[in-house]
Amino acid sequence: MKAGPAGPARPVRVAVAAVAGLVALLAAFAGDILQGAGGIPAHTVVDAVLHGASDADGQFVLDLRLPRAVAGIVAGAALGLAAVLLQAITRNRLADPSTLGLSAGGQLAVTLVAAYGGFASDAPTILVAFAGVLFAGLVIGGIGRSAPDGPLRLVLAGTAVGLAFSAIVAAIQLVRENETSALFLWGGGTLIQAGWEQVRIGAIVGGLAAVAALALGRRLDVAALGEQAARSLGLRAARTRLLTLAVAAVLVAVAVGVAGPLAFVGLGAAHIARVVARPRSTAALLALSALVGAVIVLAADVLGRLLLGAANETPVGVVCALIGAPALVLVARSGLVGSGADGGGLGIRARRRPWLLWLPPVLAVAAALAGLCFGELGVSVPAALGAVFGFGDDPLADLAVDLRGPRLAVALVAGACLAASGTALQATVRNPLASPELLGVTGGASVAAFAVILVWSDAPGGALPAAAFAGGMAALFLVLLASGRGSSPGRLILVGVAVTAFCAGVTTLMVLHASPAAASALVFLAGSTYGSDGGDLAVVGIPALVLIPLVLALTPWMDVMALGDDAASALGLPRARARVVLLLAGGALACVAVAAAGTIAFVGLVAPHAARLVAGGSHRRVLLSAMALGAALLAAADVVGRLALPPTEVPSGIVVALIGAPYLAWLMSRSRGAAT
Repeated sequence: MKAGPAGPARPVRVAVAAVAGLVALLAAFAGDILQGAGGIPAHTVVDAVLHGASDADGQFVLDLRLPRAVAGIVAGAALGLAAVLLQAITRNRLADPSTLGLSAGGQLAVTLVAAYGGFASDAPTILVAFAGVLFAGLVIGGIGRSAPDGPLRLVLAGTAVGLAFSAIVAAIQLVRENETSALFLWGGGTLIQAGWEQVRIGAIVGGLAAVAALALGRRLDVAALGEQAARSLGLRAARTRLLTLAVAAVLVAVAVGVAGPLAFVGLGAAHIARVVARPRSTAALLALSALVGAVIVLAADVLGRLLLGAANETPVGVVCALIGAPALVLVARSGLVGSGADGGGLGIRARRRPWLLWLPPVLAVAAALAGLCFGELGVSVPAALGAVFGFGDDPLADLAVDLRGPRLAVALVAGACLAASGTALQATVRNPLASPELLGVTGGASVAAFAVILVWSDAPGGALPAAAFAGGMAALFLVLLASGRGSSPGRLILVGVAVTAFCAGVTTLMVLHASPAAASALVFLAGSTYGSDGGDLAVVGIPALVLIPLVLALTPWMDVMALGDDAASALGLPRARARVVLLLAGGALACVAVAAAGTIAFVGLVAPHAARLVAGGSHRRVLLSAMALGAALLAAADVVGRLALPPTEVPSGIVVALIGAPYLAWLMSRSRGAAT
């Protein structure tokens, strides 16, 4: 039988794609080494590369520019290979070292060793990163085993774990600033190299891992036939998965060690290789993905210096995030996430426990009292209550309440707003990992507020909250627009992850090019109620008085939407309109919280989950319990941040993330069979 036109054409397509990729790689390599500070003529660069250095400029090229370009090739190829391997063993085309949190695990390990490593500080960066990548892989693997199948669930779990690791990194950098200062630029992803040592190690280790990956290609082809067919052909699936994961971990460690964490490179490389060449074999896909990954990283490095000038160092990781986020939107719209990719449930058994309904408000009251009483100036509970209600006569208690009261009130109201936002968003997209920070709302609000702080230092009091609200809502509208009319919850939340990554890249870019006077902006990004006053309370309190009753009135819609799209339509609920209204209300609550307290993650994720453990399936009870728990969590984080490392104050956002990360791991570990 004669093969169809697509059959014999595929090898030709692969060959043409490979040649085109090599040409693009050579062009990107040339552009990278010809570009840079110092104004070195092109003929000097070419002469140094071909014949060796004959002067100081030539030596500069060989010692700095050439290692930088080779580092880009090594890191990009490693990420392209790793993405294909991860997608093969997870059967998930959204899998990538960044979307699964593996790169963040490597970054965490390197930061820990730099801060506390002692003798381990001399260990090769790639080896340290490998340990972190393996740890992250174990965490995500545990979540994957206990979670329902679906590409989005695994990606959201990886993104949430990555956020947790990033928060731990931020806390370490705050506490050990001197020891970790050299990692700041590296943490954004950079190709800057101090000579050839790190690149040489990365090239050797990465080359060996690449050979191993190509050798696994045939096994992965057989594994793709299904477990039963693979077993009948003599393939040991478990051993193949373990070997593949180990090789992928080595490749991710190479990329992190050489260039720091780079987002979306592997995802984009694998997707481009599939679309352009449509290779039949995994080995061909691996080779093409490695080639495309190297081109992406080098092109991002060239683009970053073209936009801001060769003298301004823009981390290649930031450019990759800015380019990769739109690419992730295209992947989301390509049909990889269907309507059922939302995880289909809340991940835990929503079981009402009436005897525990009193717990959330009690925790909120306890956190409020702790916020008033604990600190350098300690006061008793009766004295604090007397100062609050005006019947006390203790001047120290009056002073303590005057100093702590406004920031405590802001923490309580902002925490309640974030929890209400998370409840509305999770109900709308029917995904347990939906939260303001994963739908782009927090990122958009942070970008706008940060820009106001940097550009308009003497802005009036209302400018910051107005900017945060406008930025967050603009990001949410962008998510809705990019998702498409009537899109599935799965696509909606994946686009939100892309917008979040884009906003993070913009924020990092602003931080790197901000003036030294931008310390207040950095505190804002970490999330803090430090210095809050009555004006900040009004910023969050007045909108909360309008938005929280609105969301409370919409809880019947949430109950109906939890039944699924078909049931909601059968019951007469206008799904599209209800989804937009709930998203806008939840997004607005998150925006006002960010405006008052800065960027704080995990409250909108953790509080609704914990509330379902006690309040059952009724969203009215869940919302009220979640708001009490959110208020308690942020108020407690404010107290811990004040007392943990005096006189240094740890931002509340970091403390919340350190609490939320273990809770997330525990929640995922107990969700086996509990999703509905």
